[in-house]
Amino acid sequence: MSAWNDSLRKVAYKVLNVTVVEAVMVAFIAIVYVIVRATDRVLHTSIRRRLIDWIHDISRDDLNVFRKAQIMYVFKRKYGLKKIKIRLAGGSYWMSIPCIVEGVDRKTKQPKKFMAKIINDRSALMHRYMTILRNLGVLAERATLAFDGHEGAQDMIEFERNSLIMLKNRRVNVPEVFGTHKLNHDDYVLVMQFIEGVPLSRVELTDEVIGQVFSTLKTMEDTGVFHGDIKLDNFLYSDGRLYIVDCLKIDRRELWRANDFDLMCAICALAQQVPVDRIFGQATRYHTIEELRRAGSLLGVALNKVDLDISEDTAKELRARLEIGQTIMAQ
Repeated sequence: MSAWNDSLRKVAYKVLNVTVVEAVMVAFIAIVYVIVRATDRVLHTSIRRRLIDWIHDISRDDLNVFRKAQIMYVFKRKYGLKKIKIRLAGGSYWMSIPCIVEGVDRKTKQPKKFMAKIINDRSALMHRYMTILRNLGVLAERATLAFDGHEGAQDMIEFERNSLIMLKNRRVNVPEVFGTHKLNHDDYVLVMQFIEGVPLSRVELTDEVIGQVFSTLKTMEDTGVFHGDIKLDNFLYSDGRLYIVDCLKIDRRELWRANDFDLMCAICALAQQVPVDRIFGQATRYHTIEELRRAGSLLGVALNKVDLDISEDTAKELRARLEIGQTIMAQ
């Protein structure tokens, strides 16, 4: 049965990579998404959120027995572990399979814990479709920004590894990267430091925590790096410090726009749980009025993110605060 499923997946992957099929699928998804958003606005329903949850469910990959065996082999040979246990970490498992690997170091006899993230051609395919849809959203908003795709699973995992290393070198808190390894014909695993923390979506968002978000973004902007997919679940909170995970690919020729997008996504993500007044009270401590005004031109692009869920009233309040040409006053 497993071999049959693998064969079906390979066929589906090849079909979905055909240019004509890709164009038809993207057009269909885009049309459905526009209709659903319009329906939600008019009828005050939540069809968009249910649709996204359904897509997440059918796109979910799994940590099967074969992958577990391959991961155990890697950690025995490369990381000197024994008594290995593997379990799924939190997350949607949409474009990767994050898991926690625990074991005992053969030399020191001390317990060790790692974060392992599996990425494969299915991940790359999902990312490609998402990238096309995001770029269509940018065009619809008449904004200046370009998301980049990946050639395949190997390119995708190497990009994330290199991005985390670059962020760490610029003094941004990220998990330490230990290595990438090929598991089979299309599965790769990124091995990182395990951080005992919780996603920011499950943390009380005090002014101090909100300030750390904007302080981190300012450090990234000042040192010439960006994230590309800022959301609450891409921040881990541990011992009073924020750590960033999961980077997205944006054309580096538009670095300043990438930083604007990060800032706008952070504001929108926080607005899901925090009053807009409090957000701007902290944002203006670290970012100039001009930076916030510039980021405001990407509000429509940020609101199109499938992982963002804010009310229409909050969106209107953000538009009023970030309207081009208006002065944003610190609270």
